[in-house]
Amino acid sequence: MKKLVLTLGVVLANYYSAQQSSLIINNYSNYDYHGNITATPATSCYPMVEIGTNTASPSLLIVPANSNDINGLNAYYPKYYTSGVTNPVVLYPISTFYVQTSGAGVGGTRNYNHPSLLPSGVLSSSTDWRHSKFQMYYAGTNNQVSFNGNLDDYSGSCFAGSNYISTPNGDAEMFKITSSSGQNFTYINIY
Repeated sequence: MKKLVLTLGVVLANYYSAQQSSLIINNYSNYDYHGNITATPATSCYPMVEIGTNTASPSLLIVPANSNDINGLNAYYPKYYTSGVTNPVVLYPISTFYVQTSGAGVGGTRNYNHPSLLPSGVLSSSTDWRHSKFQMYYAGTNNQVSFNGNLDDYSGSCFAGSNYISTPNGDAEMFKITSSSGQNFTYINIY
């Protein structure tokens, strides 16, 4: 019986720890964030999971102005498979992701609850948030602000970018932290 409980505990621990980090976006600015965010393995470009790419119309990520952890309106995505669920945790649901498995340009959309995006799925266990290409807009409009860029976590991924961007209209940063309990987080902060 002890062996069964221990085995079950190890399986469950692997089930939850094999996933990418949770994504948190704090928009402290007076502008709306419109962007795509890409997850890849640390040492290669594929498989690639994207939010907001124009290919095949996956969900575009929009985080309204002044949506941050101070007022409880930040964008928080604990895992891929919970990103499409509207609840007190996920305020801005992402229902579909664009997935590309090779550089041959072959890819397609996957719903947030697709088996490959579940905790034990191949995409969840092999990718992490690495890059964000974004454009800021005046709050509630389609009018662009001269505040855009490519944020990258410097993991050696396939994207050019910086982990910190400064413009006359605002700053943005991307970084990763690990909590004392071992949970990983990727932050995008816009000021």
